[in-house]
Amino acid sequence: MAEQLPLDQVFLVSMWTEALVFGFLFCLFLASVYVNLTLRRHQDGHSRIMFYVGVVMFLIAVVHLSLNCFRMIQGYVIHANIPGGPVAWISALSPWHHVMKDTLYATQEILGDAVAVYRTYVIWGRDWRPVALPCLLIIAGAVTGYSVCGLYPSEVTGASIFDPRLLAWITAFYAVSFTQSLLTTGLMAFRIWNADRRTAKYRTTKGNLLPVLRILIESAAMQLAVEFVLLILYVANVNAQYILLELVTPLVAITFNAITIRIALRQQEGLGLSHSSQQQQHATEPQVATIGSIPMRTIAINIQKDYEAHNDGRSESDYMEHK
Repeated sequence: MAEQLPLDQVFLVSMWTEALVFGFLFCLFLASVYVNLTLRRHQDGHSRIMFYVGVVMFLIAVVHLSLNCFRMIQGYVIHANIPGGPVAWISALSPWHHVMKDTLYATQEILGDAVAVYRTYVIWGRDWRPVALPCLLIIAGAVTGYSVCGLYPSEVTGASIFDPRLLAWITAFYAVSFTQSLLTTGLMAFRIWNADRRTAKYRTTKGNLLPVLRILIESAAMQLAVEFVLLILYVANVNAQYILLELVTPLVAITFNAITIRIALRQQEGLGLSHSSQQQQHATEPQVATIGSIPMRTIAINIQKDYEAHNDGRSESDYMEHK
């Protein structure tokens, strides 16, 4: 096995990485608030629910980052001189701050999976059959994730995250989270692609659903990659898994907000183009007078003159002379 990274350095890098990723989340959250306030008149109940979920995810990420900041200060400053140094204090599993930190992480993952299942349910026309397996995976994720957090307080001093009692539960939780993300993303992507393919021959405009598909895949790709690498590193018993573990909490919120914002902006662009087209059409229409609210239309009147021909061949002047 490759040489392990020193844990004191790993903890510092993990804290720095989470703070960096949280900075991106903070910018996205502000953009989400702005977009929500701008498009509030055009939003339906589904969009408002997604915004409130984004607020909850952001708050979870804030508390998670605050706990890690508290742990770094306690470990590297206040308890730096205890036996084992900062590593012994930070890597302890039973203290309340570690239990709460990982409980927030599990909650963020489960909440993100639940929202993905809900989106899949909506995209599939509110049909429960495609989301039956993802719903079971949510239950499995909740059981495995919260079971790990429940085992932490009973861990003996000096036990690590790779303890045999925790190994199976944590591996199962990582595997369920990755499978859930892959499955829901695949179901949504297939549904959008299939709908675009079936409606292509009936489409009269240049618009299509492929940009929405690209938004979905691009936004979910990073979370899928991080969860996969995290699973591999943990199974391989590599300390570097701590770095990815700490950034998952803000990353789940980033994935959620990125999808919400990009789809909302695309809807806003569609509304703007529609409004511009209506204005242009109104400008090219002829101005007509009205009586009250009833428009007056011009009526074309064709007048024809019929001349009666006589068989005797005489002209109109001949008739006058004869009279």
